[in-house]
Amino acid sequence: MDSSIDNTKDKSVSRQSAKVTLYIVLLIILLSLMNFLFGWASYEDIPSILQPYSPIILLIHPYLTYIQAALVFGFGYLAVNAISGLVYVYMREVADHPTAATVKTLARISGMAVLLSLMTSVFNVNPAAALTVGSFGGLVVGFATQSILSNVVAGVFLLLSRPFTYGDVITVKGQTGTVKQIKLMHLVLESEDEKGEILIPSGTVVAEIIRRKKPLAKHKPLETIIVLEQPPETAVKGVIIKFTGRLVETETHDPIPDKPVKIFDIDIERDDLLASGITKRDGRYIIQWTAKKTDRWDNTAEIHARFEGDDAYKPSESNKYTITLRDKK
Repeated sequence: MDSSIDNTKDKSVSRQSAKVTLYIVLLIILLSLMNFLFGWASYEDIPSILQPYSPIILLIHPYLTYIQAALVFGFGYLAVNAISGLVYVYMREVADHPTAATVKTLARISGMAVLLSLMTSVFNVNPAAALTVGSFGGLVVGFATQSILSNVVAGVFLLLSRPFTYGDVITVKGQTGTVKQIKLMHLVLESEDEKGEILIPSGTVVAEIIRRKKPLAKHKPLETIIVLEQPPETAVKGVIIKFTGRLVETETHDPIPDKPVKIFDIDIERDDLLASGITKRDGRYIIQWTAKKTDRWDNTAEIHARFEGDDAYKPSESNKYTITLRDKK
């Protein structure tokens, strides 16, 4: 799944980059073509190959600057949109959608300020006026991004310095909760009553005193809970059945990764091992078993999952389920 997401992102980046290049190349070609066709102020200056069209050329020449300005603005606007799309794609790697969309908007505003400055050169405006336009655009962008950029910088600092981590219970500016997410723009805490979330701007977190609750010491081996999700009640012999569930700590419900889980069929004399697997990072497991008769006396399998424990965790067993096996028709 991760590889498909990376491929989609690479395609999006390539597509946006190709758009920017295409718009710039087309603009250069059209400006050069317009200047060659209509850039002649008098009949004598017009090349012989264009003299048959001299009335049209001399008619359009006074408006050439406005045509070029329209081309610069049109293709520049398209290029700015494509560049802001690139910014969004890269921001989505480190931020959520609202933050990435905000930065995309700011990139578009900045691009439009640069575009307006370029427009002044098309009309041969003196450098002082061009500088004024650029300064005004810079002020607009600066005021618009002051709060956002300060939170982004603070968010980067939090991600790098890690004064707290996920699962810590902290108090910031009178708000107490469990650290759920550390984003560029906000720190997300889960409230103490677990009924809502608290969003604190990253800049506020960096500037305020943080009180972190000391975690309770864990005495090993820890109690565990293994859950086996409801399998099908009936199955045809020879069909692959997927057993899914989760292994967590009893007290905190934290996932227990990289631990072996076994699926057993309960028998009178002893339990028969049917299949086994390893828990993933989130504590979940997926174990496959090809349905077959396990008891010569009946066509049922009484299934349960078992974690046999180790030095760090105590063993545990799941609920039991009965699967009725049927012959193929």
